[in-house]
Amino acid sequence: MFTFFLICLIVGAIVGFLAGLFGIGGGLIIVPVLVYLLPMAGVPNEVLMASALGTSFATIVITGFSSAQRHHKLGNIVWDAVKILAPVIMVTVFISGLFIGKLDKDLASKIFACLVVYLALKMVLSIRPKPSNKTLTPMASVIGGILIGIASSAAGIGGGGFIVPFLNSRGIDMKKAIGSSAFCGMLLGVSGMLSFIVGGWNVPNMPDFSLGYVYLPAVVGITLTSFFTSKIGATTTTKLPVPTLKRYFALLLIGIAIDMFIK
Repeated sequence: MFTFFLICLIVGAIVGFLAGLFGIGGGLIIVPVLVYLLPMAGVPNEVLMASALGTSFATIVITGFSSAQRHHKLGNIVWDAVKILAPVIMVTVFISGLFIGKLDKDLASKIFACLVVYLALKMVLSIRPKPSNKTLTPMASVIGGILIGIASSAAGIGGGGFIVPFLNSRGIDMKKAIGSSAFCGMLLGVSGMLSFIVGGWNVPNMPDFSLGYVYLPAVVGITLTSFFTSKIGATTTTKLPVPTLKRYFALLLIGIAIDMFIK
């Protein structure tokens, strides 16, 4: 258990920084790590992916709150952009999570890997975004929110990989898109966490200290460090060469996806 908790602390420090820097929830890193770690805690193989997704969403709540709080102080949240988008994403994630938690582990893993590859490619393409004349209309927010919610629920992520390019393509500055994404990701995490708690309630053979598909010791270990490093990442947004970081992060995501496909 000590080794498990120590790894969670290290993972939390990394994903917290990335969450603040890119406006993501960190699930792209957390979910694959939990797939390997949770069997150590006694999580049954048949619900392993659902537990990794549910636990990931629970960590996103804390990490997203810390990141969003910092971005709010920096003036990076566009409230007009999130007033429709965020509620639509929350409702969609909750409903989708009830179904995704019942999927076969291998199928859920492959869906996750496909989404990771997609997000990696989007991240590379967004390094030099093309000018766009599109605006964020209420209808675009509803349609975008539904699609982002479904994809985020399947991947156990805060949706930043989808939300940031979506908002940026509709004329919102990249830094403000990242800040707005952090706020949406926090609410998305709450909705996803509740969905996987409800969907996994009374599932047999889950280890002690579990709430549905959420394994609380992993949540505590990851968020103990991510809460602080996410603030560092948010502050660093204006100081580091983000395009270069995006390239390396995209390569990391592709490596994770390939590994999940193989195993």
